[in-house]
Amino acid sequence: MSDINSYRVKQWQPQPRPDWVSRVNEEGTYLDIKSIVPLDEDSLINHAKANTGLSDFGTEDWREAFQVFIKSLNDEADLNLMGRIMTRSDILMYLEARLHLEDAYKRNPEINDVELAPHTLVVGSGRSGTSAMQNLLALDPDNGSPRHWETLFPCPAPEAATYFSDPRIAKADKIATQWERVTPEMASVHEFRGDISTELIHLQAGSFMNGGWLIFCGFTPTFDTYLAKRDNVASLVYAKRMLKLMQWKNPHKRWMLKSPDAMRYLPDLFKVFPDMQLVWMHRDPLKTVSSAVNMVGNILWLRSDQALSDAAIAQITNPAGLAGMFNNVIDQMENGVFPAERMRSVQYMDLISDPINTVAQMYRELGYEFSSTARVAMEKYVRENPREARPPHKYSVGDEAKRAEERKLFERYMTKFSVKTEL
Repeated sequence: MSDINSYRVKQWQPQPRPDWVSRVNEEGTYLDIKSIVPLDEDSLINHAKANTGLSDFGTEDWREAFQVFIKSLNDEADLNLMGRIMTRSDILMYLEARLHLEDAYKRNPEINDVELAPHTLVVGSGRSGTSAMQNLLALDPDNGSPRHWETLFPCPAPEAATYFSDPRIAKADKIATQWERVTPEMASVHEFRGDISTELIHLQAGSFMNGGWLIFCGFTPTFDTYLAKRDNVASLVYAKRMLKLMQWKNPHKRWMLKSPDAMRYLPDLFKVFPDMQLVWMHRDPLKTVSSAVNMVGNILWLRSDQALSDAAIAQITNPAGLAGMFNNVIDQMENGVFPAERMRSVQYMDLISDPINTVAQMYRELGYEFSSTARVAMEKYVRENPREARPPHKYSVGDEAKRAEERKLFERYMTKFSVKTEL
C-alpha cells in the first residue's frame, strides 16, 4: 500500500487508557488469559445453549463463518484481558440472540408473514453524517429505527406499549456505555447508549457472515479475507428476520435504517430488500477518511494493544479504497445494476447548517409526510443536544501536500454530487 494511502494510519496514536483499565490489562499479562477467558467454538456455543436453555441455531449456513471468525480472533486479534472479556460477552450475546430469534419464529410462525413497512437506508462513507441523520429520523414516531437494546436482546419481541420503558434498555445501556468507560475517546467518536439507534450491521452480526459490527470484537484479517469471497445475502436475510420480529408487536409506518457498510454490496441489498430506498450522505471525503482513521483506531484500541493496521476497514480509512467504493457505486447506478432512482442525496454541510429543513426536503423526495409532531421533536433535539455538548472529536486531517494528490482520487465523486471541500 502506497504511503499516500497509509500515512494517517501509521501516524495514529491512542490516548492513554484509564488507570483501572491499564491495571486490569497489566494483571492479565501474568495470566493464561486464553484459558481463563476462552474464545473457542465449543465453549461459546455450549454456554449460549446453557444460558438460554435452547439449542436450535436455525440454518447451518453461519457455522463455517463462525469457525473462521473464532480462529481469526484467537490467532490474530491479540486481545488484552479486558478486551477478551468484552469480546466473549459480545459473542455470547449474539449467539443467545440467535437462539432466541429462532425459538420465537418456531413458536410464532406468523412472524414470517409480517410485511416490512416501507424502508429507507441511510448510506455513505463512515463519518459523513449518517448517524446524525439517523438520530434525527428516529425522533419521528412514525419511523422505526432499531435501538441498541432490542438488537442485543430481541426476545421477547419488543411491544409498542413498553417500547420506551422496557427494562432491557437499562441493561443494554450499561453494556453500550462500557466502551466509553474503557476508552473514553469513544464518547467523542460516536454516541453509544441503550436507547439510541444502531446500524443494520448490528442486526447482521448474529449471522457471523458480515464483519461490519464484528470489528468491535477485534481485528481479524483472515476472517475479512474469508468474507470477501462471499456475498452478503445471508447476513441481510438474518437482519430482515430481526426487523420482522421487531415490527411484529411494535408496528411502524416505515423503517429508517442506516448502514455505511452497505455501500460495498448494494446489489445484495436489493436482492433481500427489493423495495429499499437509499439516502446517500455526502461529505468531503478527506475529512471522512481522517476522522475514520481515529474512529477505527479507537475501536481496536478498546480491546487490543496492537498498532493500527492499514487493512483495518480499508474502504473508509484508505483514500484509494474509499474512492474505489464510490466509483463502484456510481458505476452501478449508471449501468442499471440497481435502480438509480432509489438513491437520494443529502449534503452533510446542509444537514449541519439547517438540519430540520434538510430532513423536510429529504422526506418530500421520498414521498413521506413530515408531520408537525416529527418537526417539533427534531427541533427540540437539535436545540437541547448541540454537538458542542459532546467531547470534541480531535484528529489529524493529514499532510497538506498529500491531500492535493488524494483530492484527485475523488474528482468524479465530488463533481457528480457537487460535494464541497472542507479542507
